[in-house]
Amino acid sequence: MRYLPLLDAAQQRAFDHPPKWTAAQRKLYCSLPEWAAQVLGSLVTPHSRGGFVLQVSYFQATGRFFSTDRFRAADGAYVQQRYRLGNVEWARYDKATRFHHRQLILQQFGVAPFEQVEAAVRAQVTHFARQQMNTVAVFRSAVDTLRARRWEVPTYAALAGVVTEAFRTVEQQLTTQLAALLTPAVRQQLDALFTTDAEEPAHPHRPYRLTTLKRSLELMRPSAIRANVQDYAVLQPLFTQVYPVVQALDLSEEVVRYYARYVERAQVFQVRQQADKKYLMVLCFVVYQYYQVGDLLTEMLQQAVQTHRNAAQRETQERVYRQQQDTAGQLRELLDGVVRHGTALAQLEDVAFSFARTNAEKVAALLAWLQTPEVTAFGQLRHTAQQLRKTGGGSASGPYYQVVEERSRALQRRLGEILRRVAYEGAADSPLAHALAHYRARDGQLGSHPPTGFLKPAERAALGEAASPVSLYKALLAGHVADHLKAGKLNLLHSLRYRPFDTYLLDGATWERQRDALLQQTNLLELRAAGPWLDALQTKLATAFAGTFDRLAAGTNPGVKTRADGRPRFLTPARPADEEAPPPQPLFPGPGLISLHEVLHTVNQACRFTECLQHWSPRHRPPRPAERVFFAGIMAYGCNLGLTRMAHATKHVAQSTLENTVNWYFSLDNLRRANDAVIALTGKLPVSRLFQRDPGQTHTSSDGQKYYVAVDSIHATHSYKYFGQEKGIVSYGFLDDRHRLFHSVTISASEREAAYLVDGILHNDVVESTIHSTDTHGFTEVNFAVTYLIRVAFAPRIQSFQDQQLYAFAGMDVPDLAAYGLAPVKRLDRALIEAQWDTLVRLVVSLKQKHVTASTVLRRLNSYSQHHPVYLALRELGRAVRTEFLLRYMDDQDLRKRIDDQLDKLESTHSFARAVFYGQNGQIPYAGKEEQQLADACKRLVQNVIVCWNCLYLNQYLLQAPAAERQAVADAIAASSPVSWQHVNLHGEFDFSEDALKDSLRFDVEALFAFDWESPAAPLV
Repeated sequence: MRYLPLLDAAQQRAFDHPPKWTAAQRKLYCSLPEWAAQVLGSLVTPHSRGGFVLQVSYFQATGRFFSTDRFRAADGAYVQQRYRLGNVEWARYDKATRFHHRQLILQQFGVAPFEQVEAAVRAQVTHFARQQMNTVAVFRSAVDTLRARRWEVPTYAALAGVVTEAFRTVEQQLTTQLAALLTPAVRQQLDALFTTDAEEPAHPHRPYRLTTLKRSLELMRPSAIRANVQDYAVLQPLFTQVYPVVQALDLSEEVVRYYARYVERAQVFQVRQQADKKYLMVLCFVVYQYYQVGDLLTEMLQQAVQTHRNAAQRETQERVYRQQQDTAGQLRELLDGVVRHGTALAQLEDVAFSFARTNAEKVAALLAWLQTPEVTAFGQLRHTAQQLRKTGGGSASGPYYQVVEERSRALQRRLGEILRRVAYEGAADSPLAHALAHYRARDGQLGSHPPTGFLKPAERAALGEAASPVSLYKALLAGHVADHLKAGKLNLLHSLRYRPFDTYLLDGATWERQRDALLQQTNLLELRAAGPWLDALQTKLATAFAGTFDRLAAGTNPGVKTRADGRPRFLTPARPADEEAPPPQPLFPGPGLISLHEVLHTVNQACRFTECLQHWSPRHRPPRPAERVFFAGIMAYGCNLGLTRMAHATKHVAQSTLENTVNWYFSLDNLRRANDAVIALTGKLPVSRLFQRDPGQTHTSSDGQKYYVAVDSIHATHSYKYFGQEKGIVSYGFLDDRHRLFHSVTISASEREAAYLVDGILHNDVVESTIHSTDTHGFTEVNFAVTYLIRVAFAPRIQSFQDQQLYAFAGMDVPDLAAYGLAPVKRLDRALIEAQWDTLVRLVVSLKQKHVTASTVLRRLNSYSQHHPVYLALRELGRAVRTEFLLRYMDDQDLRKRIDDQLDKLESTHSFARAVFYGQNGQIPYAGKEEQQLADACKRLVQNVIVCWNCLYLNQYLLQAPAAERQAVADAIAASSPVSWQHVNLHGEFDFSEDALKDSLRFDVEALFAFDWESPAAPLV
């Protein structure tokens, strides 16, 4: 059988060989349990005794057995010495003895032999293969499952055979099922995607229908929005027909995404030639693209509404200011007229009630007054008052709704088609859902009495006074739709980002059946019941209150001084400067001596990170490009040079080859694995541990870095503080205490970074954070709750933390904080947390299982704000966790210092990133989200490779230092940072040698001067 390429040659060798142990690990794993010591005593020959000890030791570490020729010499020597075996002839440890020992070890450890459970393993791996198409991930999941279920892990060949067979079985099952499910009508619709509109051969100006649907325009131009709406209109009927087929096939989102992205990358002929799978691929593409375009249109709607509102508010302010200048005289005239008229009315009142005049005299006096110039002038004031009212002077909201009305047409041009096409759903009794249904049913025509139940009273009043009620109504409708989508009151059922909250969690029925098993798999068994867990938190909180305020009262907290008003002032010690210390010795080579290509090549030789860049198709793979092509692609994106510029500046790399390699090999998952390979190598180097403050913890941090976007992009937003009048995005990066950048993601500049914090903590399998820090912008009470549930200590740096509200559970004895100038403690609602406990645990397990990303579900949950009970429960739990942290933060100045130090490390990487991402003035040239993220991932890979090279260099520097000087060198390294790039030539180099000029062009300047192109008889030179 030809296996799928699951692991490269080096990984296969590592899998089929015993682990390489340190001295401490060897001592630990070669310690025999009691039963094994008894068996060892019964064995006679040295080879049998030694083989038995090593098999037990290796099995304890890996769950596997190994043949004699793969035993590590260092392990054999250690066992010989420790167990006094004497001279061992390992060759005599034959197959029969190994088999006997294997059976005995499996029985004693309670592990089932692979041959007994092979059928169950095949079923489980087939299930994995139906869930995702990443063959390597399936292989590793299979290994994890075998160990978790106490089943023997077989050789690589045996397990690779099972995985290969599983994928072939799944594809065969899917194509067979699909052939039965596809009706002739659906098949005809899918076949039509492989034709052109003119039913003629395709060319660049007449593409296939499938080609036109591939790339959405991620721009805010009205023409781009119209093009996306047209694509959505084409996809909508197709989706309606094929979605039942996808449901019947029971395809996971991951499988749908895999086949869809394959279609995006492939040429149409490459899809069409796969006769057995082309329908499966295309229907997955239709479903996934329908989701993506719907999400994109929804994002466009929200951004267009926000832009419209911001512009209307600015214009309203400008008009109010101008009106205040222009109408000051009119307003004075109106007020003076009212005062004069009031005086005249008082005089008339005296006349009317005078007993000295007859009725005839009173009427005559009234008629005479009505003919005076003052009355005429007062009548003209009505026109002045109407003008003032028209300009907003008589409205509580000023001219705002008038401006909204005037700007409505521009908004309608962008959003009218979206509201008509995209079926947003709300509660059956929702007035807005009713209004939307009415709008769609009439194809955007409102009729004489459109529904207004969703409008606010002020909006209804403005509608009644509007010059064009239809225009104002449509603008208000779009605004309410955007607000309800953000608040979760409207949803897009067939979507990736805007579905109802519950649909993102593990299936309810599955959760009920497998709750305990899932808790065990995710190592969260302590969350089984709310009562004991909350009791422990309450005890921890009470202890923090007592400890912190006892030390404040006793004056024994060295990090606190008392202000003049009696409030405590918390101090964070600065690092003391050693004025007598000699200047640090340079640890790295001179500036620009090492080329970036050399750095990439050297690190790749050590960890083979380019082998993580695998072809998108797990089966039909062409010959692999040369490593230099991968390096060129990484530098093109990571240094922001662009593929075209990189190809033109590079010898031996054709542009077509570079573009094809990036298309098929550069996915976000592949680049994540490449980064993981590099940071794993860095973590294995002993010198990297010198940068850790506490070897028992992994302290991580995250922060955002702003980048201008040089092109129109829906993902780039305004941030006047950082971009002025321009737009940009944020690269939100994660760093550990060894300076390894283990995760990053690009987000809109208007999004809060806190929603993506848990993503970074859970996303990476190499760096397992135990404590995580951010600045003030990175913390929310929800993040405190979620990180505590997944057992990661969240330790942000919070400005004015002593002004934060503190909370305690009911019944807790807390000190009177008024004596310290702090706000009194508020009480927590424990019953609210307990009522939602099962959903909270289900949410956390969904995150740990990577069923959904934290950013997706938390952004959706946060949008519900005050209304969702799960949000309220998380917020209440987060308040308790945040209070406990704040009390420790107040009490422990060393904790504050550690947090500052870790965040300072992350700040230093921002300058590093700017130096690496130097091309095109550091501005992002990509409009699409995927390319923005690819550039960010490649930039992070270049940074990690440079840090890894630096650690390799420092490790060798320390190794080669004289023994007497090593401690001093180690101290110098620990006081420095591997985030150094001055010695790396990031920009390439110019060749000024004579050899470089050998083939240069030569010009006959005199002949060029003499050439007259206007003369028909001019000689050709």
